[in-house]
Amino acid sequence: MRRALSLAVLAFGIPFLAGACASASPPDADAQETGPLKEAINPSGQPITTPFSPMVRSGNLVFMSGVIGRPGDGGAAEATRQAMDGVQSRLEAIDATMDDLVKCTVFMVDMDDYGAMNEVYAGYFPGDPPARSALAVRALPAQATIEVECIAAVP
Repeated sequence: MRRALSLAVLAFGIPFLAGACASASPPDADAQETGPLKEAINPSGQPITTPFSPMVRSGNLVFMSGVIGRPGDGGAAEATRQAMDGVQSRLEAIDATMDDLVKCTVFMVDMDDYGAMNEVYAGYFPGDPPARSALAVRALPAQATIEVECIAAVP
């Protein structure tokens, strides 16, 4: 009896599923015409010599690779200013502003630099600042002491 019931379910189920699959609508043609879900952006126009893009757009979000700052004589404040000026420059290259940033992450080689970094960083956001994380790392490339990566929402 159990085997007969299983065969009946299979006999009904397979043609039903085949019919459902055959009647499924084709993929939306408009979705195929929108192109790739990401676009690499190189604001400097110079050849890219790294294995990553400076920025990538996906929809209305722009993901920015990290921008570094080196301390020089001005310490963490100078390094933060260099990095934030780099972020601002990249945004200007795509007709965006610091107000378009929705999330930033600050990497520091020394958490003792947090106060100096935070003071300079805050000056770039007189209005509503983006969400932010700050963390210490063992090292950064090119003797940098600060690296900032951000995500912007742009039309």
